[in-house]
Amino acid sequence: MDLSVNIGGVILKSPVITASGVDGMDGNRIKEVSKHRLGAATTKTIVASVLRDVVPNMKLVGGGSMINCVFGANLTAEQWFKEEFPLALESGIPIIANLAGVNPGETVKLAKGCEDAGASFIELPTACPHMGNVLEAMYPGLKMPLPEIHDPTDYAKTVEAVKKAVKIPVICKFSAIFHYNVKPWAKAVVEAGADAISTADSIGPAMDIDIETGEPTLGGPRGYAGLTGPAIKPLVLKMVLEIAETVGVPIIAMGGISTGADAIQYIMAGATAVAAATSGTIDGFKAYERIYNGIAEFMQRKGYESLDDFRGLTLKKIAEREENKRQIIIEPLLPVCDAKVCIGCGKCEKSCPYGAIRMDGKLPAFGREACHGCGLCVTVCPTRAIGQKYF
Repeated sequence: MDLSVNIGGVILKSPVITASGVDGMDGNRIKEVSKHRLGAATTKTIVASVLRDVVPNMKLVGGGSMINCVFGANLTAEQWFKEEFPLALESGIPIIANLAGVNPGETVKLAKGCEDAGASFIELPTACPHMGNVLEAMYPGLKMPLPEIHDPTDYAKTVEAVKKAVKIPVICKFSAIFHYNVKPWAKAVVEAGADAISTADSIGPAMDIDIETGEPTLGGPRGYAGLTGPAIKPLVLKMVLEIAETVGVPIIAMGGISTGADAIQYIMAGATAVAAATSGTIDGFKAYERIYNGIAEFMQRKGYESLDDFRGLTLKKIAEREENKRQIIIEPLLPVCDAKVCIGCGKCEKSCPYGAIRMDGKLPAFGREACHGCGLCVTVCPTRAIGQKYF
């Protein structure tokens, strides 16, 4: 069974990567996390001028999701080049240098420095939704425009400049704010020379409020932050699928990946590899092993020999809906229950919005006249005892 992946000509032994975050804060952290089934590790965003993070800056907001208003790396670029990259490279896995300059020239300089220091990839973020609000307060008089989400032209020019300056693959990292127009962005960066696309960084600005005090939970003028984790996963799944439909470069999917099942969904949507940050922050290094092991166990159960055996499967299923004239279905299909699997918990009855289910002893009974065929009962069943086969 082969779980290796190829991104821009670089072979990763595992499809699991750390996304840019605290597990890429320095070389020693990368060395430690690399022991946990990783194919590559990503640095925290390397910048020319280090900014101290406003505190507090991280908050769990439910369901494993987080908001954060963390800036880039807390170490200088020179320290990364001279000290942190040599340490990180002792891990023996490829290092993705996530970096951001204030202009194309500075971005190119950082990229060349990272390449010279031994990075295997350059990753260029697109937008950080909380930064404007914080920076305007830190530097009175500074006016930060909202992140550009409509026109990829300027970003594409930076990608093109970096591509001309370095020989290693360049990854373009999209924010989840591009969830509704990701196709033109994907086309633009590939035309500019991008070797891969990673998606998605946080969406926002977002916030949370402490009901005991009324205070915004996080620091800064308004407590604004970027939202990450399971809350954005449905949006990012759609982004990955549309990128896969539009361009042919490898995709590194990220956003709410904490289990093998999460990763498998992204691979079925067309992703080449997957990256995690929020789950690693909350659960520790074991999160990466859990994701890898979940993928491996799934492949063994299904008899898959490589990730290619199910990569893009969802795109094929969507095509089959059109071929089989099953794109639009309006006739409800009555659910069925496997009595051998049902545990009689009654969750299906409680959740049915149409009152079409009642517990008959320990098993659910479905009312044909009341059932709208919505499928909610299928998804709330903890043992997958209920089924509907529409496709």
